[in-house]
Amino acid sequence: AVAREVLRLGSAGQHDAVLRVLGDNVDQGAGGHATARKAFLRISMLIHPDKLPGFADATKAFQVLVSAFDRTTQASAAAAVRSKGPGVATLARSNEGCYRTEVMCPRCHVPWGQKCEGNPDYFYNFMMEGLRCFNCATCLLSFGCLTAVHRCPFCHDVFEYGPDVYHRKVKCGSAKCSKSFGFMLFHASEQALKTAREQVRRDLERSMATDEAKTGRAARAARRAGQTDPNMDEVAFAMGLKDTCPRCGLALEDYEDGEQMRHLRSCTDASAHKAHKDRERQRAAAEAAASAKAKAQSSATSGAAWAFAGGGAERLWMLDAEQLRKRCKEAGLPTGGPAEALIARLVERYPDIGTQAVDLPSNLHALSDAKLAAVCAAHGLSGQSSREERLEALEELHEDTVAAAVEDRKGGAKKALAAGATGKAKAKAKPLALEDGPKPKAKTKAAVHKLRLFAKSKAATKAKAKAKGVASGKAGAKGKAKAKAASGKRPVGGGGPGAAGSGKRKRA
Repeated sequence: AVAREVLRLGSAGQHDAVLRVLGDNVDQGAGGHATARKAFLRISMLIHPDKLPGFADATKAFQVLVSAFDRTTQASAAAAVRSKGPGVATLARSNEGCYRTEVMCPRCHVPWGQKCEGNPDYFYNFMMEGLRCFNCATCLLSFGCLTAVHRCPFCHDVFEYGPDVYHRKVKCGSAKCSKSFGFMLFHASEQALKTAREQVRRDLERSMATDEAKTGRAARAARRAGQTDPNMDEVAFAMGLKDTCPRCGLALEDYEDGEQMRHLRSCTDASAHKAHKDRERQRAAAEAAASAKAKAQSSATSGAAWAFAGGGAERLWMLDAEQLRKRCKEAGLPTGGPAEALIARLVERYPDIGTQAVDLPSNLHALSDAKLAAVCAAHGLSGQSSREERLEALEELHEDTVAAAVEDRKGGAKKALAAGATGKAKAKAKPLALEDGPKPKAKTKAAVHKLRLFAKSKAATKAKAKAKGVASGKAGAKGKAKAKAASGKRPVGGGGPGAAGSGKRKRA
């Protein structure tokens, strides 16, 4: 009966009620982990597959119980994090009344997140939170939650979505649908979240560098466009540098020499010119809307990445100007000025949020002057007027942080060694302090005498070996001396008297 009730609650999506089957008061607050574990152990003793060999769905019921326990503990962990204060990302809550909504590519309208793509389920969290952008498996377009197409899980109509509503229940806004729904939050392990933080950080820094490069190119193009002749498009078309007529929009793909000039001379239809201008305005409006969506997506990604990394004043450089103005407005601060001034106001407003921490981007030398000024402001560095001074100040800050970390590790190692030495000393002194414990056995006189004899014999053996070595060394030295003396008496070349006499024969 308990296993069937667990299956019923799990199929209904009431995961928080699964652990309360036996009447346990399971709380999803900050202290709910202990009660949830107690309830999980009680229920698992009843519905474990080894306890129900005759029940076909025993394994499924136990899996539902494990899933409910994971969700409840995640929710309690999120409540514990929220109780510590703002500025910390949470990825846990209840999924009651929530669905995995359909997310489609804005270009080819193919559903994203299918099993064939190989993405884990928790990538849905990152997509809907605005943490990451993903590529379409069909057309390879990169898009996020603000640029994607979202469909209602009930009427399948398209609705507008923003990452601010991910943890709330909404309605699609269709006249034929009035049902409210939430968005599913899938479980992600700590290792997966750690890997995701690193990936989000790399993606954010790469996108920051790309956006700054695009902004610089756009500014240079705007300066060039302001100095050119407005009739330059017609001149370029006449010279064969453009294939589309700037008046009527006619595309000449296969053309002969001089065909563009002949077309311009005959292109006098006012209605065609007006239709082409209308199409150009519509195209410009569509491009502006797409650019605004892309900018909003980038802004949402920076805000989500900042919160996911842990928030704090030292990471305010991760936010773009729109997110910084939003937080200044929430704090009642002025919203005018560059990002550097906005960050300085927020740091001054919240001096206790991460001012002692250091979190620098890895690509300092690839950042623009404005972004370097924002990084300096986030870490309380002021007074730098040039790019070189900002880079030097940030590099010195990084070196000081590394040196402090090394000193901390050395201090921790010294403390550990001191603690180990103290423990060894206590361990040696402990048997002496025990009065009632077992005492070491005293050696008898015979044993002591035997040990002394063994020590004496060992010392005598060493002395004999040493004396023998010395005597052999002396004998060897004497032998060498005699041989040297004998060789010194023998004449060189055999010309001595002895040798001459030995060479003579006596006469008969």
